Amino acid sequence: MDNSLLNIFLIIVSIVGVISALIVVVQTNVFRAAICLALSFITVAVVYFAINAEFLGAVQILVYVGAVSVLMAFSVLLVKDLQTASSSTKGISFYTSLFISSLIFAVFTYVILSTNWTTVDDIKSPLVKEVLFERYVENPDDNLISSVNSSSDENQIKEGLFNNSIIPIGSLLSTRYFISLQLIGLIIVACVIGSIAVTKNTIENDNEGDRETV
Repeated sequence: MDNSLLNIFLIIVSIVGVISALIVVVQTNVFRAAICLALSFITVAVVYFAINAEFLGAVQILVYVGAVSVLMAFSVLLVKDLQTASSSTKGISFYTSLFISSLIFAVFTYVILSTNWTTVDDIKSPLVKEVLFERYVENPDDNLISSVNSSSDENQIKEGLFNNSIIPIGSLLSTRYFISLQLIGLIIVACVIGSIAVTKNTIENDNEGDRETV
């Protein structure tokens, strides 16, 4: 895809993602907010795929969009009133959250605008370009990287990292960062169990209050 067309496509996808994220914040209907949240996550995955980060795009869809599907199920099962369950009054918490969110947005905007981003056109080394976008040879003895030539062993030739990033990232996650990956999974499971427990206790307390009122 041409760079100009790709930029236009990314801008349109980003606008859709930002609008859907804003709807999540202002929407009082839990089910509709969950749908817009899933759409926002999908736009992020599309951006990942557009910049050749296929692994991150796949993880974005499997983990986040899948998690939103579970969220929608819990919303229907656990929330009493889907229409007004997420409505809130404008108190101190609202303005505190608004201030913190605005501060984080300002910091991110400053970092994005002030950073001197390196583009593909800035890469001058032919070997680096081959490793990223074409093919390269990695010597298993000393792990040195070299260009592909007529004498290169086919078993040692690898695709460029930008052509297929799933294999190298997956290999690192299953070897060097395996323990970190498992710890992150345990933390996510603990958060899910904790959220279910908190929701269950809240619903039980509300039911007891309703019975006492009656």
